[in-house]
Amino acid sequence: MKIEKIIVEKNIPFELSDGTVLRSDVFRPNDNNKYPTLMLRLPYNKEEKRYYDEYLEVPRMVEAGYVVILQDVRGRFASDGEFYPFIHEGKDGYEAVEWAANLPYANGKVGLFGMSYHGYTQLAAAVENPPSLKAIAPVMTMAEPWADILNGDSAAKGVAKFQTWTLGSIIEDQLKKREQLDSTKVQKYQATMQEWLHYRPADEWPPMKDLDPNSFFFDVMHNKVSSELIERTQLLDKLHSIQIPALFIGGWFDALLEPTIAAYQAYKGPAQFWVGPWTHEDMSGHAGERYFEGGAEQIGCDEVADPTELHIKWFDHWLKDKPMAVDKPVHLYLMGQEKWAAFGQWPPVTATNELFLSSNGSSQTRRGDGELVEQPMLKDTKSELLLDPDNPVPTRGGGVLIAGNGSGVFEIGDIQDREDVLVYTSSVLREDIHILGTVKASLWVSSPSTLCDISIRLSDVEPNGKVFNIIDTFYREKVKAVDQPFCLELEIGHTAYLLKKGHSLRVDIAASNAPLYDINLNNGRTSKTSKFGKPAIENVYHGVNFPSRIILPIEK
Repeated sequence: MKIEKIIVEKNIPFELSDGTVLRSDVFRPNDNNKYPTLMLRLPYNKEEKRYYDEYLEVPRMVEAGYVVILQDVRGRFASDGEFYPFIHEGKDGYEAVEWAANLPYANGKVGLFGMSYHGYTQLAAAVENPPSLKAIAPVMTMAEPWADILNGDSAAKGVAKFQTWTLGSIIEDQLKKREQLDSTKVQKYQATMQEWLHYRPADEWPPMKDLDPNSFFFDVMHNKVSSELIERTQLLDKLHSIQIPALFIGGWFDALLEPTIAAYQAYKGPAQFWVGPWTHEDMSGHAGERYFEGGAEQIGCDEVADPTELHIKWFDHWLKDKPMAVDKPVHLYLMGQEKWAAFGQWPPVTATNELFLSSNGSSQTRRGDGELVEQPMLKDTKSELLLDPDNPVPTRGGGVLIAGNGSGVFEIGDIQDREDVLVYTSSVLREDIHILGTVKASLWVSSPSTLCDISIRLSDVEPNGKVFNIIDTFYREKVKAVDQPFCLELEIGHTAYLLKKGHSLRVDIAASNAPLYDINLNNGRTSKTSKFGKPAIENVYHGVNFPSRIILPIEK
């Protein structure tokens, strides 16, 4: 359809049942017809360009025959009320959907779209099952928003992501709405946020202590969020009963890839799952120091033009009864092959290949004796892994969402030169290997304190010696017996990556990844709640009785 002009209405009010007024910008075709409605509910500034024509192109969605609504959630920007993350999005979302369905230019069918927090607003509304909601499209999101911070005393805490989000995206508007905003002070803290991420204890973070000492930030950091509110925001177990069709989209280098996958796997309604070579903030195909051809245009085996067209095709099917333009439910970008492939399920059906960690006890640095081999060593050995809280291994690449740190692929050779990093390298590959799915590890470790921290990463070693990250994860385990070996079963990450002939596969292991995660202080406490620690030695074991290994899913 050809629209000569789009009608734009700014800050249209809508009153919730409790009297709170939410406001929305509406974009619609310039005629007297009625159309299905697509709505984005967000806590960020809906006036920013990225929400109009960068992430998805609103004019194209209107031209495709939709009313498009961008709505400030409760307590944000033009909307009234008090903002408290996540807790109102279910009920408010239900009422917003039904309001949108009954606008004079709407035909009663509503779809929700958006990424990150506004992906969560979709899932929260869908759990409430508003009758007019016909499809959703949650992108790079989560169903349990506090999962990496309100996760028990002994689990790793993603505090830097929470700090970055609160100071970088939330606090300024909150203070402005209360008429307490000191712009100069806020901007000073934002400009130095990267340095502030290393402050400990994190739960007494000076930027937020200064700006808003009564913020929700401290409820979360001090574990004072009530069990009722936590339960209200946890949606994963509630997704099993939803039948509203959902288009899930993730990025191989997105900080929220794992929770996006968890939501997709829990979802029992009609669903598709797409993963591209994307970060949380960039779907252009650029990811750190790499550019992935075909990552932004002509995506998928069906060569959908771009993410905007993918959304239009998805909603055309469920809101306009048009044929589904895409066949299989799972669509993955294959890194290294620079192409897309479609599958019947996630994870795809693959073969497995185990590679065992081997060392005579000197696997520190990439100059050490660590190897990846096809059989475990006949003798048992261990490599010492130093954890110095005052000199933690720095965060580099992968899926991160913290101030001053880029997401994606980066050269990491200097990190693998550190004495507090264990490195294990395969022989040079004689043929290509396509890793496809979820990579797992089984590690035998011990700790001198009641907490054991393990950061593990897969990387690609090129013939010229340069090494680039593929996937990584971080685990913290409560130790039952100090200095006694135990087996840690973990998932390193999800990928579709071609290791090329002539390259080598490498695993590196550290006991910290800062500032992405809080630091183990080797005294039973971490940098989230304490300041002082001491250096200590963990151990990683190898051998027939301690067969530490990685398990690779290999495309058949």
